[in-house]
Amino acid sequence: MSLQFSRGCPYSCDFCEIPSLLGQKVRIKTTDQIISELDALYHMKWQGSVSIVDDNFLGNEREIKKGILPAIIKWMRKHGYPFIFNIQTSINLADDQDLVSRMIEAGINSTFIGIETPSENSLKNSNKVQNRNRDMLQDVKEIQRSGMLVSGGFIVGFDSDTPDVFQQQIDFIQQSGIVWAMVGLLNAPKNTRLYERLEAENRITTEVTGSNTDYSMNFVPKMNSGELLDGYYSIIQNTYSAKPYYKRVRQCLLNLGGLNRKQIKIDRYYIQAFFKSIFIIGIFNKGRAEYWKLFIWTLLNRPGLFPYAIMFTITGYHFRKVYGALANHQPPHAGGQ
Repeated sequence: MSLQFSRGCPYSCDFCEIPSLLGQKVRIKTTDQIISELDALYHMKWQGSVSIVDDNFLGNEREIKKGILPAIIKWMRKHGYPFIFNIQTSINLADDQDLVSRMIEAGINSTFIGIETPSENSLKNSNKVQNRNRDMLQDVKEIQRSGMLVSGGFIVGFDSDTPDVFQQQIDFIQQSGIVWAMVGLLNAPKNTRLYERLEAENRITTEVTGSNTDYSMNFVPKMNSGELLDGYYSIIQNTYSAKPYYKRVRQCLLNLGGLNRKQIKIDRYYIQAFFKSIFIIGIFNKGRAEYWKLFIWTLLNRPGLFPYAIMFTITGYHFRKVYGALANHQPPHAGGQ
């Protein structure tokens, strides 16, 4: 299920269309509206994951901290923690550990963060000001240590990207323990400053497809396109092949603080998924050795996070199927061909 608390984003990254579509002034629902929507989901007998789809949940940080989170915490306690919330935030969430603690108490267990790139030049040129001049690797680990999962968005294809950016991206993803890393080629949506600049330079070739897995770009990049596609494919290969993926899962589990025990509700669907993972991934999958290594390693080292370990094996199986489809439909040059 999905909920939306606010619209707008205070930042203005030049590849993002949110500022032009929804504005930089953040408008937020009242606390009463939000609680009534939680009531509606509860009365529909929904339990489980709820995505808060705000482009940046921290858009109005004061109201979130002082009004909305206390109300959600009170509601969740009263109703026995029926929901597991996931959100999208900017990296500066790491600057306020009290805020992170309140989020976890409210039932928020994961956040998606637009990391984009470890290249300071590319962050500067794309006006990603909130990511600049900070140790994003340590920021991610700080959030994880608090007990919140971090997924991330990554982009290659900026004008200032150099060939070493691909290995930088691979290293950052692996070292951070971000298991769910969404890596894409840069595109320029129509309602963005990036589109306006590239159109003025006669570099726009088509409109964006909206796909993150079709190797498409809608403009002529500065980097040689063959080199760019090869580099992009190398990131995908070194992120989602079984060995680096399972290694990253272990890093995540080492980084991660404890689970919110109030939200762990093992029902027959979870049990079915667990035994299916053994059967499909642990027996009849070519990556089964890595599955069992993680299975045993988690029981010995982080037994309290075993539910996460199994969840990660299942999502990894999904990612490798997507990665395999990509490998079978590579454009010329991708993967060194």
